[in-house]
Amino acid sequence: MALTAASSTQLSCGRDIDQVWDRLDLGPVGHELTCPYCRAARADLQELAQVTRQLRDDDANNPDLQPGPAVLDRILDIARSEVRRGRRLPLDRPDVHGTSANTISEQAVTAVVRRAGDRNAQVQIRRCAITTVPPAPTPERPTSEARDPDPAAVAVVLRVSVAHDLAIADATDRLREAVITAITQEVGVHVSGVDISVEDIHDA
Repeated sequence: MALTAASSTQLSCGRDIDQVWDRLDLGPVGHELTCPYCRAARADLQELAQVTRQLRDDDANNPDLQPGPAVLDRILDIARSEVRRGRRLPLDRPDVHGTSANTISEQAVTAVVRRAGDRNAQVQIRRCAITTVPPAPTPERPTSEARDPDPAAVAVVLRVSVAHDLAIADATDRLREAVITAITQEVGVHVSGVDISVEDIHDA
């Protein structure tokens, strides 16, 4: 495949190699039937396509290359985070229009939680959800106002996987303390609770 110095995708005959690639599965026609540069490019591209298909098939059928449940769950969590990216949690009380000047994304708070959880390799956070918590009605705060989310309080719900030999009660207590400390120090909001459910054992 001969390329000119002027363009890395242009063949010596003047045609662009992308034109050959676009018709690779259709067979040569017209100019390509007799042009040695196009014929050489077609042969090289067909070999590349064949090798690529083989590698893709090998990856799909090799059990050693299949992602485990933890990897798939993390990918799905990232995808969910992207979907929720626009959701903002208020850091101060909303004004009369229901908006808050200081906010933080749910994704950012989730990242703080995951960093806290990753410090213990025997516990893997599979799913994490952050919600704002409405304050309880008080004489100073009417019931109608209490329906508004409290900007200084969040609740965390975690679904985790643990090692088979782990003392689950102690491990979840330590994880709960680590999450509360991380959110309080790094985000600056109160954590009303951390609900942890163990749904799997990752090293059984």
